[in-house]
Amino acid sequence: MTEAAKPAEPLFPLGDGLGSVSLVQHVGDDKMIVNAARVSFGGDNLAPLSGKDERLLRYLLRHQHGSPFEHNLITFKVVCPIFVDRQMVRHRSGVSKNEISGRYVEMQERNFMPPAFRRQAPSNRQASVEDDGTLDQAAATHIWEEAWRAAYGAYQALLTLGVTREQARGVLPQSLYTESYYTFNVRSLLHFIGLRDHEGAQYETRQFARAMAQLAEPLFPVTFREWRALHAGE
Repeated sequence: MTEAAKPAEPLFPLGDGLGSVSLVQHVGDDKMIVNAARVSFGGDNLAPLSGKDERLLRYLLRHQHGSPFEHNLITFKVVCPIFVDRQMVRHRSGVSKNEISGRYVEMQERNFMPPAFRRQAPSNRQASVEDDGTLDQAAATHIWEEAWRAAYGAYQALLTLGVTREQARGVLPQSLYTESYYTFNVRSLLHFIGLRDHEGAQYETRQFARAMAQLAEPLFPVTFREWRALHAGE
């Protein structure tokens, strides 16, 4: 049976009032995970979660018995910059996604502006490091803003000329906001969080992964507690 998600305020991972993560719905709980494991021996039951059940959850996680964690779902609405979404969508195992389509609707003038720019990491081609004071932050902000406003202006100009939306969107920048429904099971969500709330992940994407975990953890508290304990210090 589908459970109505408890009303929860959306989270704003980037603090700009634009990017957000909202809980749409969820199915299942810690007990459902336990029952999915115990059904192998005909031992599923309707009793409240017990200490024995919690020990089973710990065992399943420690020994990577993943299938019992798939009999549930958590749906989020995620509004994020396109470049964040493209990092998230790589993890499609056990994940369903539907995204707003620039073929059907005119894309809104919503753009992510970094509050501060970072430098390229000298020894890691995919990572960044905090500015040591040598970056001209004002100049970087000016270039970024000029670029996205010019791109969005070109998009509007193409639409005014009568160009179809599906072609006009080709000039839009990756910093523009997109929005999607993402549905995970707990196994896929823990996998995603482990990869994207990690010190090697891009800062902006990491904030969205943390927001999703913050909304999901109260729904599966024992599972998250044991998973965090297992991965502490990594």
